[in-house]
Amino acid sequence: MTTGKTLRRKPSASLWLPALGLMIVTPGHAQDAAPPPDTKEARQLDQVVVTGTRSTTRTEANSLSPIDVLSPKDLTSTGSTDLATALGRLLPSLDFPRPAINDGNDAVRPASLRGLSPDATLVLVDGKRYHTSALVNYNNSVGRGAAPADLNSIPISAIDHIEVLRDGAAAQYGSDAIAGVINIVLKHGAGPGKNSINANYGIMDKGDGETNGIDGSVGIDLGGKGADAKGWLRLAWSYQNSMNTNRASPVSLFTPEEAADGNVAHQRYGDPAVKTYQALTNFQYELARNVDLYGYLSLSRRDVTSNGYYRGATNARNVPELYPDGFLPQIVNHTNDSTAVLGVKGVTDGGWRWDASGNYGINDLVFDVQNSVNTNLFYSTGASPTYFNAGTFKNSQALANVDIGKDFSVGWLPNPLTLAFGAEYRKEKYQIDAGDPESYYFNQGTLIPGTDTPYAGGAQVFPGLSPAAAGSFTRHSEAAYVDLETDVTDKFSAGVAGRYEHYSDAGSTRSGKLSARYQFTPTFALRGTISNGFRAPSLAQQNYQSVVTIIDPSTGQLAQTGTYRTSDPAAIALGSKPLKPEKSANYGIGAVWEPTADFSATLDIYQIRIWNQILYSDTISLTDPLLAAYFNSVVPGQQVTAVQYFANSATTRTRGADLVLNYRIPTTAFGQFNLLASGNYNKVKVLSVGETPAVLQANSSGPIELFGRSSQGILTKATPRTKFLFGADWTLDGFNAHADLTRYGSVTRVNTDPSTDQVFPARWLLNLSGGYTIDQWNFTLGVDNVTNQYPQRVKPTNSGEDYFSGLQYSALSPFGFNGRYYYAKVGFRF
Repeated sequence: MTTGKTLRRKPSASLWLPALGLMIVTPGHAQDAAPPPDTKEARQLDQVVVTGTRSTTRTEANSLSPIDVLSPKDLTSTGSTDLATALGRLLPSLDFPRPAINDGNDAVRPASLRGLSPDATLVLVDGKRYHTSALVNYNNSVGRGAAPADLNSIPISAIDHIEVLRDGAAAQYGSDAIAGVINIVLKHGAGPGKNSINANYGIMDKGDGETNGIDGSVGIDLGGKGADAKGWLRLAWSYQNSMNTNRASPVSLFTPEEAADGNVAHQRYGDPAVKTYQALTNFQYELARNVDLYGYLSLSRRDVTSNGYYRGATNARNVPELYPDGFLPQIVNHTNDSTAVLGVKGVTDGGWRWDASGNYGINDLVFDVQNSVNTNLFYSTGASPTYFNAGTFKNSQALANVDIGKDFSVGWLPNPLTLAFGAEYRKEKYQIDAGDPESYYFNQGTLIPGTDTPYAGGAQVFPGLSPAAAGSFTRHSEAAYVDLETDVTDKFSAGVAGRYEHYSDAGSTRSGKLSARYQFTPTFALRGTISNGFRAPSLAQQNYQSVVTIIDPSTGQLAQTGTYRTSDPAAIALGSKPLKPEKSANYGIGAVWEPTADFSATLDIYQIRIWNQILYSDTISLTDPLLAAYFNSVVPGQQVTAVQYFANSATTRTRGADLVLNYRIPTTAFGQFNLLASGNYNKVKVLSVGETPAVLQANSSGPIELFGRSSQGILTKATPRTKFLFGADWTLDGFNAHADLTRYGSVTRVNTDPSTDQVFPARWLLNLSGGYTIDQWNFTLGVDNVTNQYPQRVKPTNSGEDYFSGLQYSALSPFGFNGRYYYAKVGFRF
């Protein structure tokens, strides 16, 4: 996807960032924006790209792999104030649903590219690997089992543009780049007109979900002014405050228990309340001729209050002395992201480009619980807090790399040969800190009167992390790569890349990639890639452990479910094994057609096969007496009725196609129109599943599948098979308007019992906005989801959803379930 804009750069005033081939302005030679090009000569896809290539001259049109380039105008073309939502609306191949009552995943939502697991997409910031989040998505929604990077920790105000490589790139960038790469390129430089401050306000049609915020970006010259400056520093910030939404059914029929006061149960279902604080500063400074110091520091914090399931007054988990009408427990997540990058780069007199940098990033996610109670503690001691610290998850990476490259003249080649090579060392750490003792307290002898069942222990909605679950886990890896790329002839371009990586816990792996492109005519070209890749099991997948209350898809009932690390005796007792790296094979072929300077079209077809895919197991119910007895004999005192762990569970195949059409219509009297049509078709198929452990096959009531029908459905039918986007932008003098119409294809909730499956039909969503710019000010009014579309309601027969608790919309909805949204923005540029 492009914006229809053509950007021209001056190569003589730039340096190269070898890690990506990134064009960087040399201090003292600031680039001025080129004047609007003659549309008879400029082409739609002329923007230089830096992702997926080490060449300094590749554009979207002549890239060897499919790339989407998104500008800040694209990212702010809707009312969205977070990056992941904006990407989901702009890219047909990216899915970003908005599930609710998903515990920590209400705070850290995963995005899926080409229908694959969210952690199969590598995220870079200015070409540097970004750290992943600490939380595992353990709920029955898209991205189940993944712990990907948190895209929403980056402020949109800091972004110059985003490049999305829709192709396997493990040979170029390492682990996680199976589906593709999202490279967030930051704003660089300083000067008049490059600074801005923006304010926004929005509200839902139903009167909730109010949002307000302010963001901005300012550049400062270093070591001089203007063209004499030796460098620059930029500061970007964002503050956003979003209130919660509630789309729970108001009908008491839909709740398992009414409140004691006779009103319907006080269930809430929708977006959480979120306060976001973000700051990012980046800089570059000339140390000597052709030697620059550079780096960035990013700090982000989100305070997220999300809802659990309402506990009715007569619920055994309630304490009437504290909550006579029942209570709605809430999780208060504090998610903190910090990243620091510092490096030195330059060009030698012999033309060698070099870059050496260090990179440290950390995400920690704090679980606090409010409006809650530890029922077991209360009936054991006569008292219980109502606010708990339930523990913290942390994930960090420290990385050092060196990249070297040069363009060589080879006698038998008409064009230079780009050689790039480098090495990387990475150390990762995953940590779980226990919560307050009151948050996980459990006395098995404190029984519900008249039964042999103990009162539920731990803080309601998220039992605290116990010292047994806590721990610190580390690993390190070393990697080396080499990359060759050239225009073999004026029509034929080719590239080859190879990479070797060794992980201290997952062994060694090798990956390679071949790329080619042939320009048949001045307006038509074909391109193709073949690669193999890998993804090492994340430390979170290997070591995550917790006990939560979630829906058991096999029964449709709430269950106290324990996730155990693969090395824990509880998981070993039920057949867990050490995780192996995923292996992948990617094939892609595409066409680029530019018959005129104002029209472009790209079509790319792909296949991705993944072996040993790391997946979250089914909930292994312990309702079978023999299995429960065996489990309790191995790990006595566990307060769970279901168990899960990670396993290399399946071989999958993904096939699909991406189509992008751009048409620019410049007129003298009526302004300029930029039209876009794009679409994605994507089908994931499970080719085989891993063998069910013997202990689960011996279950007295029948074998228990480790990766059964409902879990497979999350992979194959929980994201739309088709997604189409039609967009239009218009500008005339100071006026501008934007419209986009998106068709989200159908999704299906697949359940253990096929008769309870439910297909949620496709929906069309229309977004409109208009604005006016006068002097340095710009004003925008807009409406998202103009026709107020909602997904089809959940049927009471759908066992994979929770109709009877008032959750009337599916968590699988690819566009959420909030309805129409009105917003206004005002900006000042200086």
